[in-house]
Amino acid sequence: MRALFAAVVLAAAPAAASDWAVVPAQSSLAFAPTWNGKAVEGKFPKFTAQIRFDPAKLADARVEAVIDLSAATTADKTVNGSLPGPDWFDVKKNPTARFVSTSITQVKPGQYLAKGTLTLRGVAVPVSLPFTLAINGNTAVMTGQTMLDRRSFKIGMDSDADGAWVAFPVPIKVRITATRKP
Repeated sequence: MRALFAAVVLAAAPAAASDWAVVPAQSSLAFAPTWNGKAVEGKFPKFTAQIRFDPAKLADARVEAVIDLSAATTADKTVNGSLPGPDWFDVKKNPTARFVSTSITQVKPGQYLAKGTLTLRGVAVPVSLPFTLAINGNTAVMTGQTMLDRRSFKIGMDSDADGAWVAFPVPIKVRITATRKP
């Protein structure tokens, strides 16, 4: 009788959303500011993320990502030299950026919207990230993109406040491959 009661209680209890581990070699976080009229492709090769996600339990979904700003790189040496400096990422004072989701909602099957706060250079700004997600067994692939305004984070405001060299909007592209944790 006790075993039956325990089985009924466990079956009735809601299962927790799944936790996922990022596969770094199959994941990317990219940015592409327009500098002197040309897009400069860049990437953040070092980041971590704690992901809890189950499409059937979106109320429990949560993402927290930490990005190592000192590892940011582009194909342009001039841009690379400027990025860590106090007017741009200011990595001595703020070595990381952090995104914490506040909600994740389904837009339609396979398409979602993550809302949260991105803290960069000590400035916290609400951000929305539309993304697609495909889950195949214990592997998930997420792709998304959004646009950030560098002025919101006070990036480049001393050297290029009017956007003459670097445009204000900065496209961000995310691709995450993750495996379900046991």
